[in-house]
Amino acid sequence: MAFDSDARLQFIETYTQKTLKVKNDKWQKLLSQDEQKQIIVDFVEKGDNVNLVMILQSNGIPLPFYEFPDNLKAKAVYFVKKGKIPLTKETFRSQIIYGDLSNSPLEQLSALVDELLVPLLSNKRNHENWPAVVSQDVQRHVHSLKSSVFVVAGQVKGKTLLPLPVGAESFTDNDDEKADKNLRNSIHQIEGVIIGWSHQIHDVLKRKSAQALFEGLNPEPMVEIDFWESRARNLECIFDQLRSQKVRKMAEILERTESSYFNSFKILFQDVVNALKEAREITMYLKPLKSAIETVEESEFDQLEPRLAPVLHVLCLVWAHSTHYRMPSRIIVVLQEICNLLIRLATEYLSPEEIFKGESDEALVKIKFVIKVLERFKEDFEEKRNTLKEYFKDTEFVPWEFASSLVFPRYNCFLARVRQLEDLVETTIEFNRLEKIEIGGVKGKALSKQIENLYIEFTEFVTIFQNITYNCLDIKEGAFKKDFEKFKEKIEYLDLRLASIINQGFDDCGSLEAVLKMLDAFGSLLDRPIIRKDSEPKYPLLIQMYEAELDTTKKMFDLQNAILKETSTVVLHVNMPFVAGVLQW
Repeated sequence: MAFDSDARLQFIETYTQKTLKVKNDKWQKLLSQDEQKQIIVDFVEKGDNVNLVMILQSNGIPLPFYEFPDNLKAKAVYFVKKGKIPLTKETFRSQIIYGDLSNSPLEQLSALVDELLVPLLSNKRNHENWPAVVSQDVQRHVHSLKSSVFVVAGQVKGKTLLPLPVGAESFTDNDDEKADKNLRNSIHQIEGVIIGWSHQIHDVLKRKSAQALFEGLNPEPMVEIDFWESRARNLECIFDQLRSQKVRKMAEILERTESSYFNSFKILFQDVVNALKEAREITMYLKPLKSAIETVEESEFDQLEPRLAPVLHVLCLVWAHSTHYRMPSRIIVVLQEICNLLIRLATEYLSPEEIFKGESDEALVKIKFVIKVLERFKEDFEEKRNTLKEYFKDTEFVPWEFASSLVFPRYNCFLARVRQLEDLVETTIEFNRLEKIEIGGVKGKALSKQIENLYIEFTEFVTIFQNITYNCLDIKEGAFKKDFEKFKEKIEYLDLRLASIINQGFDDCGSLEAVLKMLDAFGSLLDRPIIRKDSEPKYPLLIQMYEAELDTTKKMFDLQNAILKETSTVVLHVNMPFVAGVLQW
């Protein structure tokens, strides 16, 4: 279908090009793509799709869609049919609604309300045939809509905007008498606005930086810093609005008319001033902490250890110098958030999905390093707590009297989980020794077969952890706890069986050399609690065998000495070189 010969397609093309400022060559590139062109043609010719949205891409070429986008990053235009019908060439204009879409819909709505709806519905000349009650009700709802959109638009920008009463434009009239008259006529509206402001401002003042922690989330220290920076900006915005000329005029008329809301307004204003002073001071003192936290965030985990003490050092300085931040509830929050940061960095460093799939030796090294860093941070915290008095030079010393358990609840759980992984990986490494162990002696073949079967059972059980789909470092993940408990039960059973095999192998050894070779083969497995407890009765026998070996050696030595005294010559093996022979003797 040719766009030039069809009025419907030509209208879509012209409107899109003019509104989105699409150059003709860009439009032709769109039409050169059959699939995209067909979307526009089907919208016109068929009744299946009601919407057509043309979105401008970064390369300047528009793209057609049948659905409105969830997140619009650029300007767009829309065409909406009034029903599921094809568009006729003669009456298509009356069959569609079309317009522009801003990439900021809220700002577009705000402009629509302020520049179209409010002037249109507030104009009393449009109410000439309306009853007075209807006229007043419409104006009230229009102003309520304007205020709501105004407030929501501010919230999106992180600001608390205070809507003014109807007729606020006349409050700053150069004619004071006229302005006062307008204010007196609006006294009830002003009082109503004060009530609304009170709710808005109290909502801001009661917000806590620990809200995310209360909600069960895991915020990091930048959340705390950003909260106070945002709070300071928002309170400055409120403060500036309360000091504007229109609001001062409102406060003056409330005072002159002895309104009961004047004292409420004064208290509200003072609350804002106090909160702003607090936010400014805290923001100022948290700036050095922001720099220290950014350094930690940008560091590799293996470079992290020496950079944790400076973070605690800055926190101590904040505690000593900021009067508003010197509260246990606030310092505990930021410490918990620092712990959350370390947990995230440790998780990324360990790569939980790779712990059981890679080399166990490498995984164990990383796990032990993580434990070392996490323990070091707790040690640094206790050290700073004990030396906190040194930070107070000209003010009275205020110690950290809160319990450490309030700072490290999640941190300790995570550390315990890492220790469980350490135990699991160490056990895996120890039992992997069984793959290469062979026992000699009369019962050697049977015992070696038992060890082989035991190793096969172990590897089958470890495979469970190699195939897990959950995050083993997520402390809220209950599946790991169940799997780990099953693993410990299985290992306890295998330890008992292995202890029995070792004892049988010990009894079957005919010499001290054979016993020592067997013990060396099992290595660190002998240190496992169950095996050690079961094998301890054998160690006195080992000492007796060692003593007997020494006695035999002493007898041989004495015999050689007797021969030496009689013959004055060292008896060497016939095939031995002299030095080697003497050393063996």
